[in-house]
Amino acid sequence: MYVLGVDGGTTKTIALVADQTGRILSAARGGGSNWTGEDVAVPMVVVVSTVREALRISGLTGDDISVGMFALAGADWPEDHTRREDVLNGAGLARRLTVKNDTFAGMRAGLRTPYGMVLAAGTGMNAAVITPDGREWAFGYYDTLGGAGTIARAAFVAVLRAEDGRGQLTMLTQMLLRHLGHLSVEAMLRASVKRQLDDGRFYAIPPLVFQAALEGDAVAAEILVRYGEGLAEYATAMVRRYGMCDKEFDVVLAGSVFKGVGPLLIDTITQEIHQVAPKARIVRARFEPAVGSVLLAYDALGIAVSDEMYSRLAETLPAAELFDTSRGERPAPTRGEDHEEGA
Repeated sequence: MYVLGVDGGTTKTIALVADQTGRILSAARGGGSNWTGEDVAVPMVVVVSTVREALRISGLTGDDISVGMFALAGADWPEDHTRREDVLNGAGLARRLTVKNDTFAGMRAGLRTPYGMVLAAGTGMNAAVITPDGREWAFGYYDTLGGAGTIARAAFVAVLRAEDGRGQLTMLTQMLLRHLGHLSVEAMLRASVKRQLDDGRFYAIPPLVFQAALEGDAVAAEILVRYGEGLAEYATAMVRRYGMCDKEFDVVLAGSVFKGVGPLLIDTITQEIHQVAPKARIVRARFEPAVGSVLLAYDALGIAVSDEMYSRLAETLPAAELFDTSRGERPAPTRGEDHEEGA
């Protein structure tokens, strides 16, 4: 018995094929597959080609896959799910498949209990909850914060403010100039206005902000604190909405943003959430979201995931490079703002 787990995001799409014992047999990576237009066949071409590559490497076909779990960014409204399922079912990738919003894969990658929450912050951002009585809800289009792009835009604006005198001097100035390949702030700004900044490099700015904050840069630290407060607001809203103030549950932090160095972002989120839900446990996802999709596939088959299976998944997980969001790919079109607008 074999399963397929897919994580489709704004920057990349990952497909994993695994057996029923928790052994990952193959993996493949494609471009971003987030999409908010009517013609979902466009992003599903990316998903289908990525899955077929993973199947080819494993030596299996769609007929061998008992369940395929597709956790896809952009699958927010109910019709987003059904349209994607229609396209994917026609591609013969699995005997049975399900489309979920990608936040639920991130949640499953970290939950230790049947219910809880996730704050998923990668290239984009979303948050979701599974309540104690089994209801599922994700923010989807209600999300207004954003992921790596929000931090990158804040850093970009901070550099502009430092240059024109409105803001504090910051080490982010030299860090961004080196990273984006410009000799002056004006040159960087001109490139932004002309929409000539490389999107892949722009979305890879957040690690610089984390590093600057860790080195004591007040401007970078303020960016992370404000972002942490914004993320925590999603969790506290779900706590209140679903009456979970006195419950014990995990809040899973999933996505590339949480790989940044230093404790500031997570400490900020923890303090904000604990003011509303003092028994909540703020945890990092144990696995990458694509593994969360594999776990969801096991759940769909009624396979209880043992400690041995978790260990085997960890042992056979592909190298970290497969999941790296700083490789410079151009993010897929999504509902997020272009970075030039933030400038």
